Amino acid sequence: MGEIRSPYFSLGQYYYGDNPDIHSPYFSYGGEDYHGDNAEIHQTYYSAGDDAEIHPPYSSAGDYFGDNAEIHSPYSSAGDYLADNTEIHSEALFHQDISGNSYNAQQFVEHGKALRYSREDLKDEQESDVCIYIVGGALRKSNEAMYSPQQISIGPIYHGNRNLRFMERKKSKYYEQFWKDRVSKERERKGAEDEFWDALTKDENQIRQCYEDGSHRIKSSQRFLDLILYDAVFIFELFLKYSEDREEFKKDSILKEPWLRLAIRRDLILFENQLPFFILEKLYELLPKNIKGEHTDFKALACSYFKLHLRSNLSPAETMPKHFTDLVRSLLSFTQNDKSVELIKSFHSATKLRQAGVKFKVPRERDCLLGVDFRRLETEFHIPKLEIDGNTERLFRNLMAMEKRLYPGREYICHYINLLSILVVKPKDAKLLMKNKIVIHNDEVAVRDLIYSLASDTIDRHSCYHDIFFSVDDYYKSSWAKNPSYFIEEFFGNFWKGVGTVSAAGLLILTLVQTICGILGLR
Repeated sequence: MGEIRSPYFSLGQYYYGDNPDIHSPYFSYGGEDYHGDNAEIHQTYYSAGDDAEIHPPYSSAGDYFGDNAEIHSPYSSAGDYLADNTEIHSEALFHQDISGNSYNAQQFVEHGKALRYSREDLKDEQESDVCIYIVGGALRKSNEAMYSPQQISIGPIYHGNRNLRFMERKKSKYYEQFWKDRVSKERERKGAEDEFWDALTKDENQIRQCYEDGSHRIKSSQRFLDLILYDAVFIFELFLKYSEDREEFKKDSILKEPWLRLAIRRDLILFENQLPFFILEKLYELLPKNIKGEHTDFKALACSYFKLHLRSNLSPAETMPKHFTDLVRSLLSFTQNDKSVELIKSFHSATKLRQAGVKFKVPRERDCLLGVDFRRLETEFHIPKLEIDGNTERLFRNLMAMEKRLYPGREYICHYINLLSILVVKPKDAKLLMKNKIVIHNDEVAVRDLIYSLASDTIDRHSCYHDIFFSVDDYYKSSWAKNPSYFIEEFFGNFWKGVGTVSAAGLLILTLVQTICGILGLR
């Protein structure tokens, strides 16, 4: 047996019988453990032994793979012996596609193990329909935990992750509870479940095409649709319980721990951890009226679940969101996606603007987080309140990652972060915004560092706030000489500035006195 290493946790002396199904991106598997024939390992970084079926997004296969070993990986290295009937599903294996390798292609045909959906078949659809991506590159390398669910897997990308199996049991309980408590007759339950299954079967291709990667590794239609069904029903039961009676929801026997409810809400906004919104809405419409009650619109139901967490008064855009991450963006962003985006050329920090007479205020009516405005007549910079907590970084990173893939040229969340990074250059800038209740936190250094970290992933200086930057800069240039505070900061901002200013002033005075005395002496 090979040794499987991982930075997350170690799977010790556990016995797994024939055909165990191990789905984990983060585990270490000791050499003495027994794994029966055809064990299936879904994992991120490993080296695997005989007869292992491997479905990772990132892997290195440096060991011997016995008969029928199956490797499903977009990033892998196979420098070892591959026995007969080995099946390799990898985009980057030897830096070539399976379709470009005649030997491997022949093996697929001979053994009847070709993928149900080839990349060529889905290429055209994926270019236009993909809306759920795996975050890669430098973003994932430096911030893995920001994009990975901590408690619950939704959709196929993290399905089977061993770290998330705790919630799989709770999903099953919610599934049974949903049908048992909300459907009065067994016949109605069977009819509704059959309708669900028929709808899923009909839309399977469309659901799969929403994912850049992940769902296509699950070749079995039964298995793929089953996970979509259970995840969808879990979401329905969760949202309905939350909207019907929040006090009862807090006492829920399955999700009674407050930290767990919060963790689930956080995981449901992750870019990779999504179901396509269209299938959730379609399945919800199939539910009997006695189940939905007064909550007839699924988008409104979803908004009620996320709004308290986001503290937004904005209604979502009329168009159907692609998934929950997209829905959250619409709750925080603008209702109109037609704001012009132009290059910004001038930058002034919050303290600089304050010295020029600009007052920072929270608008009385908060429509959305991004509703920033500069009122020149009142010299007021209106910025909605931003409450920073333990989830703020994860939220913004996922929204920004989504915008870069789905909204090129309309990355409004990224523009907002850039605006903050321009205003907050030093801790004293953060302190000024905190003093004016624009940023809610207790540590100005932590606020500055967070904004700097987020902005480092978005360096484009084109912004939907270009008109505000122009107005602010125009005011700054015309008003700086009128504000004594500007001179105080410029010439006495620190000890050495003060010394230099006093020395220069003294030298100027002495030179002037000497000149005057010289003129008087000539007389």
